[in-house]
Amino acid sequence: MKIDCIFKAERSHDECEQLIERIDFADSLSGNSNVIVEYERLLANYFKTKHAIAVSSGTAALHAGLSETINPGDEVLVPAICVPMTIAAVLQAGGVPVFYDCQIDSFKPSVISLDAMRSAKTKALITVSMWGYPAIDLQIKTYASEKNLVIIEDTAPGAGTKNSGRYEGTFGDIGCFSTHEFKMISTGEGGFILTDDDRHAENVRSFAHIGFSKAEGSFGFRTGLNYKLSSLQASLGISQLNILDEKMTKRRRKIALWQSYILQNIDMSFFNASADFNHNGYSLCCLINNTEHINAKGLANELYIHGINTDTHRYKNSIVAAYPFVREYYNSPRYSCIIKKDFPNAAALLNRLLVLPCHEAITEGDIIMATKKMSLIVSGK
Repeated sequence: MKIDCIFKAERSHDECEQLIERIDFADSLSGNSNVIVEYERLLANYFKTKHAIAVSSGTAALHAGLSETINPGDEVLVPAICVPMTIAAVLQAGGVPVFYDCQIDSFKPSVISLDAMRSAKTKALITVSMWGYPAIDLQIKTYASEKNLVIIEDTAPGAGTKNSGRYEGTFGDIGCFSTHEFKMISTGEGGFILTDDDRHAENVRSFAHIGFSKAEGSFGFRTGLNYKLSSLQASLGISQLNILDEKMTKRRRKIALWQSYILQNIDMSFFNASADFNHNGYSLCCLINNTEHINAKGLANELYIHGINTDTHRYKNSIVAAYPFVREYYNSPRYSCIIKKDFPNAAALLNRLLVLPCHEAITEGDIIMATKKMSLIVSGK
């Protein structure tokens, strides 16, 4: 591939040396190490939250958060546009996924759709910051509070994105992040949870630490799983957190801006976001203005043939309710089972949405080459 959304994250010589130095002074390599304590402290300081809990993956973060906020059989509102892993966490926690539509040209929930989908069994609302773009605001937070819904933000790729002066992942009750190889803070595998709620923090930490009870000082008083992050990964996370702002400002945002400039000559616009939104540069979301000749999925498939792999192609631009493993939850009478009718805004958005990678391995020459190819395809030449 000439341009690929799948890539090997950069590891500087300094980062590797710092990792070795921290581990050399660590009191252990387990998930209870002093390195973990320091990593969590730095995460909480950066995102300006009371608690940060390091875990083994973004999906583990979601599962731990959900397991401590819902009971088996409770309904969880999830967006029509999200990744399968979000739904998998709901199912693992015993929840029932209920799919809602988004606002027009946005990943934020449609309040009209939330009202239509909500029932007496609904206990939680998941928002998903796809590609680092905002999926929540104060209006949604107020709505959830009025309806007594716990907000869990799936902010897997959203580290560093600011919306209305706050970091994405800090609006709701629980924010869940991934530190997978491709994410803004990259530890290979890993994740973390943010919350200002003492009770959520204690319960989630206990669940992710094999059910260890802080009050009793032992195990066996409650259930849990081993979702701890290792000290080696946490050490790398500390180095990554220290360069997060530089990575966003000097690298990814520069690539995103360069792509935006070059793409002005193509009949495409850029994803709608408010004026007080500050994107982390994870990926660039573009919208095809005229889909009569080709839609986003078709364009992504054509680009893939020419050596340009985008997340649009990788995830097939699908409404999550259409995935085979969740079809049993997408049925009548709650839904008509016609995607465009049940989720008109989400379906229209995906028909136009092309997601271009902005990671460090992409060069200006790559962007010029990809833009020329897109121009020819979009124009029908």
